[in-house]
Order: sequence, then structure tokens, then C-alpha cells
Amino acid sequence: MELSGLLSKVVTIIHLPLAITGAFCTALVPAISSAISVKDYDTVNKRLTFSFFATMLIIMPCTAGLIALANPILQLIYPAASNGANILILSTFMMIFVSLNYVIEGGLYGFGKVHIPAIALGIGGVVKLILNILLISNPNINILGASISSIVCQVILFIICMYYLNKEIKLKLSFKRHIFKPIFVSAIMGGIVYFAYRFLIGSVGNTIATIVSILIGVISYAILMLLAKMLTKEDIYMIPFGTKIYGVLLKLKIYKEEI
Repeated sequence: MELSGLLSKVVTIIHLPLAITGAFCTALVPAISSAISVKDYDTVNKRLTFSFFATMLIIMPCTAGLIALANPILQLIYPAASNGANILILSTFMMIFVSLNYVIEGGLYGFGKVHIPAIALGIGGVVKLILNILLISNPNINILGASISSIVCQVILFIICMYYLNKEIKLKLSFKRHIFKPIFVSAIMGGIVYFAYRFLIGSVGNTIATIVSILIGVISYAILMLLAKMLTKEDIYMIPFGTKIYGVLLKLKIYKEEI
């Protein structure tokens, strides 16, 4: 019962980033449907690719931050029941695939393939149920089995949905730019956050150390993202107030005017 309570607390924490990325799915469907109706598949590809990339840019630093500050965050939010850092760390991997599945499912919905995510989820759900029975009953794994089975379920859903989406349209994803860079930059940010917390905890309490470390992580990630030039001019223009943001970046000489 105690471990189940910890798992429910962890799920509550990881739902915050998921709520943000879930908005992409909602906004994606009508945009894709309208582009498909006029057979503008180039726009469909660009929107899906950017949504996938934007999801990586959001979910990867969240994952790195939760891994680096798993125990401090639990102490901050649930001071009376702060155990379960290992459950939180493991659950962040599920969070990544859930977020990416939002985008892929949004693409399939736009193409009218609403049955594919449902079938894939059914298959993943059966596997999850079997793994729950096998893993949770193992005293060496216990409640971690629920997180492991959830990861496997989401990976199955990702593989099936991605396969059928690629049959509809081949996404122009670059492994280096769309996948490797967000992971690499987020890992560096995670290291900065971890050492910032370790430095601060010696002089201030957990609450202040955790909040300040999170702020340092947000600032450092923004700086690292700009230095790595992870966003192109076209990407920045797709962000709200993108033209103004790009103008500021040009003045700061972080970006050079594209001809």
C-alpha cells in the first residue's frame, strides 16, 4: 500500500510535463487535417517534424531535471513521504515515450487513422498486464515492475504508431539535430543542476536549494540551446513572437541573418 502511494505521487509529478506536451497533440490534428485536405504534404511533414522536435526540446530537459533532482523534488512536494526517487527516475523514461506518442497519435488522427493508436494501446496494455503480474510479484522488483511495464507498453505503442505514420508520410527527422542534440544538451543541463544543488544544500535548506537549482537549470538550458543553435530561423518563426525573438538574437549576434 505504501509503495502504491509512492507510485501515485510520482505519476502526479510526471503529469505536469505531459500536460504541456499533450497540447501539441490537440493543436496538431486540425492543422494537419487542413493541410491534408489540400494535399499539402510538405506542410504536414514540416508540422509533424517540428512538433516531434519541440516535444524533444521540452521533455528531455524535464527528464534530465527530474533525474538529477528526484529525491529533492519529492522532499519538496511530499515532505512526509519523500521516498521513491528510484520510481521517479524510472518513470521519466515512460514520460519521454508518452510525450512522443502524443505527437505521433496526433499525426495519425490527422490522417484519419484513429483505430491504429487504439489497437496499439490494446496490444501494449495486454503486455503491461502480463509484465505487472510477473514483475510486481517478484520481491526484488516489487512496485518498480509497474514502472517497467508502463515503459514497455509505451515503447510498443511508439513502435507500432511510428511504423504506420511512416507509411502515410516519411518524416524528415535528423538524428543529430532532432534527437541527439536535445539529449546531449539536456544531459549537460542535468549535470549543472545536480552540482548546483549539491553546492547549495550545504548552506540553505532543501526548498531553496531545489527551487534555485531548477531556475539555474532553466537558464542554463536556454543558453546551451542557443549556443548549440538547435533552432533554425524557420523553427523560431513558428514560436509565438518568433519574429521578435529572432530579431533580438540577431542583435545579440547569437544568430546571423540567413540570406
